[in-house]
Amino acid sequence: MKIRMERGELLAGLSRVQGVVERRNTVPILSNILLEANSEGVHLFATDLEIGLKGTYPAEVLSPGAVTLPARKLFEIVRELPEGLVEVMEEAQWVTVTAGRSRFRVASLPSEDFPPAPEPEGEVLVPVTRDVLSTMIRKTFFAVGDIDTRYVLNGVLVTASAAAAGPASLRMVATNGHRLAVIEREVTVDGPLELSAIVPRKALVEMKKLLEEDEGEVSIGFTDKRVVFKKQGLTMVSQLVEGTFPAWEKVVPEETANTVTLNTAEAIASFRRVSLLCQEKTWAVRFSLSENLLTLVANNPEQGEATEEIAVEYAGADMSTGFNARYFIDVLQNVDGESVRVETNDALSPCLIRDQGDPGYLSLVMPMRL
Repeated sequence: MKIRMERGELLAGLSRVQGVVERRNTVPILSNILLEANSEGVHLFATDLEIGLKGTYPAEVLSPGAVTLPARKLFEIVRELPEGLVEVMEEAQWVTVTAGRSRFRVASLPSEDFPPAPEPEGEVLVPVTRDVLSTMIRKTFFAVGDIDTRYVLNGVLVTASAAAAGPASLRMVATNGHRLAVIEREVTVDGPLELSAIVPRKALVEMKKLLEEDEGEVSIGFTDKRVVFKKQGLTMVSQLVEGTFPAWEKVVPEETANTVTLNTAEAIASFRRVSLLCQEKTWAVRFSLSENLLTLVANNPEQGEATEEIAVEYAGADMSTGFNARYFIDVLQNVDGESVRVETNDALSPCLIRDQGDPGYLSLVMPMRL
């Protein structure tokens, strides 16, 4: 195999797959990337056996073929090369990378040992714009479990249902058992649709990165066991999380007795200042409500105490409870409106947080005993 391609194109492709490649893997070839050249251009494919990302890039193919190379090391090499053409040539289990006066000789592994790229068929396509999908991931991702022993919590539940062509509600739900985020957006479907799938955390991370790029329309589809994400010459396929997602609707109270309205930016600043003296294991903050006033208190026996008072809209009875400050900060950082509405029933009830600028979004934080 022998190719020449622009350094920028090669670097972009290698950069995209870095999050997919497993650096610590018992199967050495999974630390590599498959580079395949044919009449269509150069295909870069990386996988950890659960997620696969494949991209096609323009190149001058002097001799078709396929090689595998260490993904991280090749990325580091190309990143340091000067602008211009990069030549990649295979020479019996070794690959030479040349650009200008720079020349590298890198060990390769047999391309036939590399896992094949999955070719899902019959996926149910959900038409969603890039901005909508990006927003839905951003507003739920912070609530996803992080290496939770309840494996189903390490992903986002995606649901949609429609009896016929027309409008349908696409919903994403994430929770780690202590907090919850739910977002809904209307999409237009071409026919009947019934979807319920749990997309793993790592797949969401890679989708989020690709969506942050400026160009390209996107499409997302689902099979019985996989989610398929496509964007302008890129295809990502990920296994879904198997299992039953918790009945999250039962946690969301149908009615609430107390409502507090507060400025988003002011609340974020106050929570951040108070959290400086939280105990790092619990991040506990006492919330005390009185007429038009919210008082936040963090107490750390070894470091001291912090108190913040925030002017709010509240006319209910005095109440005091405790919450994890970081959970509140995570929610507020993803609010689009200038104000939020906080709803609760009593000191031991879940706290609902509604974005005044996004009626299709809500979060929930469970209280703490202080």
